[in-house]
Amino acid sequence: MQRLSPLKLALYLSVVGLITFQSVAADELIESCNSCHNATKQGVPVINGISAFALETSLLAYVEDSRVARPYEGDDMKSIMKKLSDTEFKKIIEHYPSQAFIPIKQTFDPELAAKGKILHGSYCSRCHTEGGSLADDDSSILAGQWKSYIIEEMNNYKNDSRIGDRKMTDVTKSLSDEHIQALAEYYASQQ
Repeated sequence: MQRLSPLKLALYLSVVGLITFQSVAADELIESCNSCHNATKQGVPVINGISAFALETSLLAYVEDSRVARPYEGDDMKSIMKKLSDTEFKKIIEHYPSQAFIPIKQTFDPELAAKGKILHGSYCSRCHTEGGSLADDDSSILAGQWKSYIIEEMNNYKNDSRIGDRKMTDVTKSLSDEHIQALAEYYASQQ
């Protein structure tokens, strides 16, 4: 067996330590994100399983001031995003699309959900395919998200607090509050 010189051993241990540190730091970053983005935090979207494109677009909107960053438990997404390094941002974009999306179990109104299904077919299905459940359409996953989150974000588009795809703004401006509630009930019904 060949022995390493003290210099080579020190270099080897430094590299192994750096890799281990980066792995621990990445795990802590994901754990930090998961502390809010999980099925127990009502009103906060579950981001597991959404496409890398949809996630990146959504996160960059905070940095570019085209999305409202409401306070949540003493922090907000805009200030969080501004603190992230490029490496941390990339880690988030790589991690979440590879995870399984699990719809949130919540109560819903079956009558309104039925109306929402019709509205989805008329207004939303061109971009949010398969009832809003397909990540591959790069329009994010709506099916199985919190109703309160869906309502808040649709209202943000409607009142120009969230700037994004012009089609979203145009569609939401044409929807009544009752339509938005029915759509939220429909997406909540997909468990």
